[in-house]
Amino acid sequence: MRCISNSINQTFPIKFNCNGLYHCNIPALYHNFAKSVPTIGSAFLLSQKISKFLKFLINYINRYDSEPSRQRKKDYYELLGVDKKASQAEIKKAYYSLAKKYHPDTNKDPTSKEKFVQIQEAYDMLSDEEKRAQYDQFGASFAEGGPTGAGGFPGFEGFGGFGGFSGSTDFFDLFEGFNRRSRSTGFSTGSDIEVGLNISFMDAIKGTTKTITVESVATCKPCKGTGSKGGKKDTCKTCNGTGVQFIQINSGFHMQTACPECNGKGTKIPVANQCPTCGGHGQIKERRPVSIPIPSGVEDGIALRMPKQGNMPLGNEGVPGDLYVRLHVAPHEIFKRQGLNIHVDTMIPFYTAILGGYIRVPTIDGNVELKVPPGAQPEQQALMKKRGIQQANSNYRGDQIVTFKVTIPKTLTTKQRELIDQFVSISEGTKSK
Repeated sequence: MRCISNSINQTFPIKFNCNGLYHCNIPALYHNFAKSVPTIGSAFLLSQKISKFLKFLINYINRYDSEPSRQRKKDYYELLGVDKKASQAEIKKAYYSLAKKYHPDTNKDPTSKEKFVQIQEAYDMLSDEEKRAQYDQFGASFAEGGPTGAGGFPGFEGFGGFGGFSGSTDFFDLFEGFNRRSRSTGFSTGSDIEVGLNISFMDAIKGTTKTITVESVATCKPCKGTGSKGGKKDTCKTCNGTGVQFIQINSGFHMQTACPECNGKGTKIPVANQCPTCGGHGQIKERRPVSIPIPSGVEDGIALRMPKQGNMPLGNEGVPGDLYVRLHVAPHEIFKRQGLNIHVDTMIPFYTAILGGYIRVPTIDGNVELKVPPGAQPEQQALMKKRGIQQANSNYRGDQIVTFKVTIPKTLTTKQRELIDQFVSISEGTKSK
């Protein structure tokens, strides 16, 4: 795991030595921090503000370690296997290839889903020229909301820069600043939801809007998330309403932690006053309709992201996660897709192939007349320009490629046979001359 002590040492006028590891459980981190801050002293009873900061730091570290796809992204160009000077066409081609390779429905590797999500994130960033320019300037920190700055780690950049930290700054005010930061940014985020959606070939080509039903964790409306039907709550007898308990670690050193009986709230809801809808939890699972706008030109396996349509975090404090809708495009009986191009097989009689003529060919916009040149050969292809798929957010449109399938009659009338015999005689006579 990556050591963050250097970032902390750059940020604060204290010494934090974690020997190359960070400690994600409360007693270990508290004990390590206690030994590392000589200015506090082993017998000092830490104030509530310091404890709040330590809890914030634990949450930050746990989140940093448990969300590698968000906090420790690889280079987006490296993920797609393209050069930093790659064109949009090269980026799109690489994305389509990797998306098909790591699609969880076809790739049974347990890591394929995470790789697919990373590839999707990389493409979302690099396919947008404005985002790509900022990413090229700031790197991965831009994806997390902007460049970090002052040598600190992400999430701490909002506290005056720290590069100009002076000895006159109040140490406990600094901790209080961290607490405000964690609340103002909605540091707690609910889990994401992923669902599948089957759509037709033409809906994928033309774009449409679908309404789906999603089941998610939501705030209980009758009690407004409090868990109490009448608003009455009793003071927790374990912590006497403080929401915290003090524990002793080595040599009489005391640390503060959340009360396990009330989960740090300081109050408990009597059974008689618990909300009957949510059972005192303040949250329920609800089914709700969500409208999904599907842009034109989407391909099979693409995941559409609907921000803040996922689960609410536990305790209703923070922002909901996201909803990912993975599209499953049904094949078409006539059209076959290859990138932005459409491929169609069309039957033509042998005499049209010989003499040439006009035929009606199906396209995604309806039937269109196509000229067949004289002497057309079986499997010969004709190009219908700009009859393919419209590229999203662009004026470019693909083509339609028509493959001729020459039909030969199984039976002939007497007259037809005579005419063909004459054709054969003339052709052989011409050859003999």
